[in-house]
Amino acid sequence: MKKFAAIFPGQGTQFTQMISCLYVKYKIIRETFYTASEILGYDLWKLITNRSLKKINITYYTQPAILVASIAIYKLWIQKNNILPSIVTGYSLGEYSAMVCSNIISFIDAIKIVEFRGKLMHKISSNLNDYKINGYYMQTIIGLKKKQ
Repeated sequence: MKKFAAIFPGQGTQFTQMISCLYVKYKIIRETFYTASEILGYDLWKLITNRSLKKINITYYTQPAILVASIAIYKLWIQKNNILPSIVTGYSLGEYSAMVCSNIISFIDAIKIVEFRGKLMHKISSNLNDYKINGYYMQTIIGLKKKQ
């Protein structure tokens, strides 16, 4: 048997068209979005397919959408192939998908955590004003050394 890894992306990889055809074709995708919508208290699928870029670009909507899409596609993969990956991993937001798919945290907890994470990131980043342009920002600091 061949071994494979499931690798989940972070935010910035989202395109609604990527999952739309799967949503129409596969019940497991629709069910995953329905369950997430019940947890969140709003229709996540309707929100991301509404083409309202103003709302979907808001981090606290985008992050749950990416999490749910990743998990739904993973479930579809398992259903169609009936094999589990040897390893799961994720980058940034994708780490939450990896934890759900490896049964480290529940789907419900991941949705709640990611929604809260998105709200915090939105609140912090919407107050930034780099180059007099409002928006969402993230910065990585590598090699920071403590002053002596």
